[in-house]
Amino acid sequence: MPKVVCVWRGSDEIDNAIEHLDEAKVQLLYSKFPVGSGTFKRNKFIYVQYIGPKCSIVKRGQGINEITNFTTNNIRGVPGFSTTDKASLSFESLVRHMRDTFVMDSGNFSMEQIREEYRERLAAEQMMMHQEREQAAVVAATAKRGRRNTAPSVRLAPKPAPPPTKEERPSSPVEVSAQTNRVMTSLRQDNGSVNWVVFESNSEVLTVRAYGQHGIFEMVKNLPDEEWLFGLFRISFSNGEVHQRRMIFFQWIGSSLKAMRGGSHAGVYPAMAKALSPFNYEIYLVGRQDLNPQAIIAKSKSAFRTPADRRIGVARDFMIDSTVFTEENYRQSLVEEQATAEVFEERPKKTHRLTMPIIPDGIEQSSASVATTGTADSPAAQSFSIEETIDLVQAKEGGLVWAIFEVL
Repeated sequence: MPKVVCVWRGSDEIDNAIEHLDEAKVQLLYSKFPVGSGTFKRNKFIYVQYIGPKCSIVKRGQGINEITNFTTNNIRGVPGFSTTDKASLSFESLVRHMRDTFVMDSGNFSMEQIREEYRERLAAEQMMMHQEREQAAVVAATAKRGRRNTAPSVRLAPKPAPPPTKEERPSSPVEVSAQTNRVMTSLRQDNGSVNWVVFESNSEVLTVRAYGQHGIFEMVKNLPDEEWLFGLFRISFSNGEVHQRRMIFFQWIGSSLKAMRGGSHAGVYPAMAKALSPFNYEIYLVGRQDLNPQAIIAKSKSAFRTPADRRIGVARDFMIDSTVFTEENYRQSLVEEQATAEVFEERPKKTHRLTMPIIPDGIEQSSASVATTGTADSPAAQSFSIEETIDLVQAKEGGLVWAIFEVL
C-alpha cells in the first residue's frame, strides 16, 4: 500500500528546499512564506506538486494520484500548482506565480519588500525557536526535580555572602585557554589562516575540538553523526568588484545524537553563543543532509544582507547575482585568501583538547566526495511525522518553513 512520507524539512529559505527536489520522483513541496512585521505579521502558504522528468510512467501516475489525495486531505485551502521544471522554481517565481496572495497591505506588489520581510521574519523566528527550546528544557528539568523531591519542605535561612577580598574578580562565564584564544584570533583576522573552528558543547570551558584552513569543505569532515557541537567559520565571496566576508556561528546536531535529558544542557546554547560572539549570522546544521558545502552556502547567503549593506546597496547587488554564491566562487575566494594568509603555528597543550583537522586530498574536489546526502531510497533515509511536520509549518510563529513529501 503506497504511503506518503516527509523526507526533508527545514527552517531556512525556500531555495534550499528546491535543491532537495528529486527529478526521479513525484513530490510535494509545502512552504510557509512569513512576511510583515509588528501587528501586520502574517503567513502565506503555497504548495508545489513537482513531477520529476526522470520519473517512470507507472511511478508517475501512482505518485500524482497519491500526492493529490494527500494534498486534498491535509492542506486544504492552500493555493498551489504543478510543474516538471525544477530550474523554473525559485523564491521569485513562486511569489510571482501566486502574485495575488502576496499583494502588500498598501495594495502594491513589491518583490524587493517581500524578499526583505521574508528574510527578516526567518531570522526572527529562528531566534524564537532557540528561546522556545531553551525554555522547554528548563521547564522539563524543573518538573523532573519537582517529581524527585518528595520530602517535606524545610525553609532555611539564607547564608550571608562572604565579603569579597581585594584579589577577587568576577569569573568569566566560559573559561578560555591561551591556545583557544590564538585559534580564535587567527579566525577573526582577515588574513588569518584558520577559517573554521569546531567546539565541544560545554557551557563552562570553551574547548576546541577541531580547526582548519580549508574552509567548509574540510569542516564538514569534522562533524560526527553522534555529536552536538558548535562552531564558527569565515566565508567570503566576490563578484569581481566587491569582496565581502562574514563570520557564521553554527550549531551541529548529528543524525545519530542520543536524546539529551536533564537541565544540564539548558544553558549550553546561550553560553556558547555569548562566548563565540560577535558573529554576523547563525545557521543550523542538522543531520548528514546538511553536510553539503552548497547547502551551507545557501544557508549563509542571508549573512550578506545586513542593514548597513542595504543602505549602500552592496548586499542587494550581491543577492541578485546568482553567480556569486557558488562553490566555485567560494573555492576561488578561499584560494586567494590562503595565498596571503599569515602562517598559524601549532602549539598544542595537554590540558587543551585539539583534534587535528582532516586535510582533504585537494581543495578542488567536488562536494559530492566530501558529503553524504540522504535520499529516500537509501537505508539511512529519515522520515518525519506527517502530523507534526504540517503543524510546525502551519505554526503562526517559529516552527518549520518548508517540508517535502513523497510516496514511499
